[in-house]
Amino acid sequence: MTTILAPGMRLLAVVLWVAAAALVPLALLSGGTAWLAPVPSICIAFIAWAVLWRPRFELTDEHLRIVDVRRTSTYTWRRVTEVRTKYGIEIVTSEGVRRTWLATRRSARLAAVVDGRPGGADRVDVDAAAERIRAFVPEPPAQDGPPPATVTAAPITHRVHGWTILAIVVLAFVATLAAAQL
Repeated sequence: MTTILAPGMRLLAVVLWVAAAALVPLALLSGGTAWLAPVPSICIAFIAWAVLWRPRFELTDEHLRIVDVRRTSTYTWRRVTEVRTKYGIEIVTSEGVRRTWLATRRSARLAAVVDGRPGGADRVDVDAAAERIRAFVPEPPAQDGPPPATVTAAPITHRVHGWTILAIVVLAFVATLAAAQL
């Protein structure tokens, strides 16, 4: 399996986690309400994980999995028709165009991690990452005659990150209330 991720976004997530951890003692020392102090830090830490750390592409021989902020989509390779890089990485399938959170601009710096290969991650740009994805996309089959009598399913699955979105909204609301009280 190859995983493509954004190390810059992950570094920002780590910085936010350190800042969130540092805010708790600062809030406690300022004389505020002790139980309110960690709430904004938890919100910052959770949003950093959901928005900056978790997004990635997972490439296997069977499928492409896009883990995004809002959902995880799994595409069988036969359903992927094109990979575009005009504004970042866009995946074109039989469902349409899927813009991704991971590489929203052409200048994004990414890393490709191949399981079982020593040496760590390869630093890649958007075009090189798209080429790695394109290497898995099969050529459309030639059809000489009528379509086959039986067709094997090539599923596309979407799993909405409902709890993540709900947690972000609730934590942001509670953190705003807590910050107003501190």
